[in-house]
Amino acid sequence: MRNTVTNERYRYASLGLAICLLAIAGCNRAAVRVPGASLSFPATPTRYVAQKTYPYNATVLLPIDLRHEHYEEHVAGTRWTGCRTDPLWATEAPVIIRERIGTELTGSKLFTRVSRVPSEPSDIVIRSEIHAFCSQAVGFLFVRVAGISALKVTVERNGRALFQHKFERVVTDGDPQYSGSQVGFIEQAMTTTMADSLRELLKDFFARLEREAQVDTLPNPSLQSER
Repeated sequence: MRNTVTNERYRYASLGLAICLLAIAGCNRAAVRVPGASLSFPATPTRYVAQKTYPYNATVLLPIDLRHEHYEEHVAGTRWTGCRTDPLWATEAPVIIRERIGTELTGSKLFTRVSRVPSEPSDIVIRSEIHAFCSQAVGFLFVRVAGISALKVTVERNGRALFQHKFERVVTDGDPQYSGSQVGFIEQAMTTTMADSLRELLKDFFARLEREAQVDTLPNPSLQSER
């Protein structure tokens, strides 16, 4: 009899603890993600195609991770902010971002070659700082998931900056840009919205790069810094 009462008390205590944890995490459900539920970082191609291919090698350097310096900063003019919560994956954010920039820039055919190591002083060098790259899941009964990306990008040639700009994008699971399913684990939606926000950010970056990095202007670039 005593064991039965003890087991009942244990079950009620466990249920109460679970409810408390959900209530505490109600503003950000990242704390109750299901480990291992997500897949690898999703492939979300930009499908960006340049109007012209320029005869230069573009080098994509490994981004510098400065997210810890930008926590709680609002991103892309929204209520969403840089955060500490990301889905679990084996690869670090700078590696993911460099690989995605390199793959998508190659596919855009904006430059004749894209590499990760400069080979000539005349190469177009792409440096970046990660100010935000995370996801939040906010809510209790109804959960809204958002992927948040912010990169400060500097494009150089011959050791001189062509332009510098901070690109920012937020994509939620309720936006048209969301490529995932409305049914599934929270962690899957978090990873997908992150990938979607990065895709939209890169589309903005490539459009700007195509406008700015024209062959005729490369020998005498002027620094155009924003933000």
